[in-house]
Amino acid sequence: MTAPDLTLDVRGLSAPQPLEQCLEALTGLEPGQQLHMLIDREPWPLFNILERDGYEYCCTFEETHFQVSIWHA
Repeated sequence: MTAPDLTLDVRGLSAPQPLEQCLEALTGLEPGQQLHMLIDREPWPLFNILERDGYEYCCTFEETHFQVSIWHA
């Protein structure tokens, strides 16, 4: 059985807190599980780290914030 997806709301936090919290949350991500991060800005530095570490992601704009969904490739 797949663990439920995780939501991480880092809206309003200043850098580097959103990146640090996201990377910490990813350490516990199980196969088939997704992390949904809610953030005020598009996190370009995070995308390079995710690609380097073998994660896949999708970033969408949701009216007032970005949602970045991340999962194991």
